Amino acid sequence: MADRLILVDDLDEESIKGVERIDFMWRGTEYEIDLNPEHLAEYDEALAPLLKVARAKQGAGRKGRKAAKPKSETAAETKKMRDWAKANGHEVPDRGPIPQKVREAYARAQAEPGPSVPPQGTQEDAVDPATPHPYAGR
Repeated sequence: MADRLILVDDLDEESIKGVERIDFMWRGTEYEIDLNPEHLAEYDEALAPLLKVARAKQGAGRKGRKAAKPKSETAAETKKMRDWAKANGHEVPDRGPIPQKVREAYARAQAEPGPSVPPQGTQEDAVDPATPHPYAGR
């Protein structure tokens, strides 16, 4: 046997015909209200001036999801990030997701220019061009 859900208008507590559930958010709190067609029209009319100047929020409609790590991130990259965070005084769990603020700090640190390092060896290893190479010409 199937259950049926019958919505009752939350304003008049009597109407059941054509009642719709409306979800909305106000100052960080999510709400829902059940309205009959008449009250829904009043709701739409009250919001109309605001909706004319409002903008749709990016990612709207994705309720209850948290940002996940990028799919391209490997276990080695995650370990490197976790090791960096611990070495730089950030609290990070040994397992599980790395907090977004730590990810952002890591990204900033990677983007900052570091000390210039020659691509191979050190400056002491560089050969003076005026000195002939010991194996040149052999």
